[in-house]
Amino acid sequence: MPAVVVLLLPTAAWSHEAGQHSAPSWVFDPWVLVPLLLSGLLYSLGTIRLWQRARIGRGIRRWQAAAYGLGWLALAGALLSPLHWLGEHLFTAHMIEHESVMAVAAPLLALARPLGAFLWALPAKVRRALATAARLRPLRRSWGLVTSPLPATVFHGVVIWFWHAPAMFDAAVGRCDDPPAATCELPGKRTGLLVGAGAAGRSGVGGAATSSPP
Repeated sequence: MPAVVVLLLPTAAWSHEAGQHSAPSWVFDPWVLVPLLLSGLLYSLGTIRLWQRARIGRGIRRWQAAAYGLGWLALAGALLSPLHWLGEHLFTAHMIEHESVMAVAAPLLALARPLGAFLWALPAKVRRALATAARLRPLRRSWGLVTSPLPATVFHGVVIWFWHAPAMFDAAVGRCDDPPAATCELPGKRTGLLVGAGAAGRSGVGGAATSSPP
């Protein structure tokens, strides 16, 4: 009986890099930092440009801008803060990082419907061409299908299950030194965005994309 009790006692569960010890620190890996900064810059530039042309709150509502900002901060906090460092050493922190991205950041970013803001950050000719392509019926139907709540949820579940199957997880971790583990976990985070889009009512590019470009 004492042996059984000892086996049942909680112990530390290691994540990606078991056995490697160093002080917790912020992670400024360019594979993660550059896309984050670029997405934040594009969204801010597009929102400012649209609000200057229309007015504040038109095309992109204030609450959508706030949702994007909070989602961006949640994503940055999960991938750059010491939580990410802990997530590579402790399984508990690893799962907190996962859920912060997929259950907090992804729904907020989907609710913000940021594609319209990204379009307004681009040159006018490029914006018009992309907006025209987005109105094509096959593309709209495909987007509507993948962001429907049921297909998106099923797809997300399959990806998460497949990615964390022991053989696949071990193979992925073995190849995640360059690029880092954060980018090797992107499939689940991307499908989390689809689930968030479905929960937000099969959100498309948003009102910003349909606003008259200059």
